[in-house]
Amino acid sequence: MIISSNAIVLSKLKYKDNDLIVKLLIRDIGVTSFLVRGSTKKNKLNYFQQLSVLEIEFDLNNRRNLHYFKEFDLKNNFKTIHTDFKKMGVVIFLSEILSKILTHQEKDYELYDFIEESIFYYDKSLFNPNFHLAFLIDLSKFLGFYPDIENNHYKYFDLQHGLYSNIKDSKYVLEGDDLRAFNMILGTNFDSSNELTITSMRRKKLLDNIILYYNLHIENFKVVKSLDVLRKLF
Repeated sequence: MIISSNAIVLSKLKYKDNDLIVKLLIRDIGVTSFLVRGSTKKNKLNYFQQLSVLEIEFDLNNRRNLHYFKEFDLKNNFKTIHTDFKKMGVVIFLSEILSKILTHQEKDYELYDFIEESIFYYDKSLFNPNFHLAFLIDLSKFLGFYPDIENNHYKYFDLQHGLYSNIKDSKYVLEGDDLRAFNMILGTNFDSSNELTITSMRRKKLLDNIILYYNLHIENFKVVKSLDVLRKLF
């Protein structure tokens, strides 16, 4: 069956001397991997940078682990996310997160559209040091563990159960300054998140808490290798 769709590059892995294995989130299918022959040539490498958005055509065969493109092209030539040093760091981090989470993701139009629209926004906007924080919180809506914001005036937020409480009955609890920073990013959109005043130290701690939140809600969530690089950028 011939499929024509949009797709987001989640990861790429060099295979043999001149080939790539590319993992894509395809709008009409879900996560699928492709073998790209001769892909180390510069003109092909440019297509498969992290979070590039492609227009693709391929023959879907559910018995294959790896598919082959019939056609592929960039849907959009990004201006900043693959050239701006700090934005590149965020893109590498988010692509790693998405690649770890969306291992067997099936078709989900709302999830795909959220990710694609977020990428386009980030490319067109000025640099926002809080973008990745707002993105991860919003992403949790589509993954099924967005925080229950009822009772958000309570003293604690229980990361393990995803809700606010006046009782500290878990070892995974936010309170004090950590809770205030979490509440600041919760419910903001990308524009308003850029207006938040968060110190570098507090931003790093908030990111650590959000990563912990993901660890508690996603089975076998692995270590994010690019996290250390991101911490150095902000």
